[in-house]
Amino acid sequence: MKGSGISLLNFDGTLRHQSLLGKYPAEWIDFTDLRGCHGYCAEDSLRKIEHRLRSRKHRRITLIGRGNYHYVTWVLLSEIRQPFSLILFDHHTDLAPGVGDTPFISCGSWVSHALDTLPLLDRVVIVGAHIPDGGSGCGLPTNVTIIPEREARRMSPAEIVRAIRSATPGQPIYISVDKDVLDPENAATDWDQGSMTLRQLLDAIRELKRIRPLAGADVCGEMPLSPVDLLSGERVRHLKKNELANKAIVDTLLTG
Repeated sequence: MKGSGISLLNFDGTLRHQSLLGKYPAEWIDFTDLRGCHGYCAEDSLRKIEHRLRSRKHRRITLIGRGNYHYVTWVLLSEIRQPFSLILFDHHTDLAPGVGDTPFISCGSWVSHALDTLPLLDRVVIVGAHIPDGGSGCGLPTNVTIIPEREARRMSPAEIVRAIRSATPGQPIYISVDKDVLDPENAATDWDQGSMTLRQLLDAIRELKRIRPLAGADVCGEMPLSPVDLLSGERVRHLKKNELANKAIVDTLLTG
């Protein structure tokens, strides 16, 4: 996999204040000039994102920024040239269907879009998603497995990995982490959050890397920050919490 450092995507400056990320070999890719890409992404903006990502040096790990841009994972997955499974740690399934022939991809529908458009994507396992009580896997595509939050919170990392292993063939995996899967003690996002601990997540990633080749990884789920927010002690504490979580996740992904 090309490059052993990290790529940092700058859509709205949310990663710019995380100085610990500067300790890694890293490159910044700027998207602040794009329009029509917040939450939903228009086709012309998506093509520009694809073009700018194509020449990056560090492809192993990408930090995307806010969860509103999680659809960028679809672009990253489209670069993989062998059959693979997606392991998604997220408090939301991101399996919303597209709307007719709309030229948009969204942060809530990118997994469905990936399943529809990427023939090399073999299996998807979503860990930690909130499924309402009484909800089930009925209606899910046959190649999608969900380990709901209510189950994941009772499982050890080894049990989570065993469930992933049983649901996926022995092929490379791509790991995508939205930090809204974590409890508020370990991350701060602008979406409703789950109950996974950072230690549980890190141990699961470490074990997944032991049993499967890593085709790539990304992290999103930053808290938006305005210049005024940087004057707020609470917001700065949120920033530091996310920075430490990002560093721990990147360290775990890079080692070994």
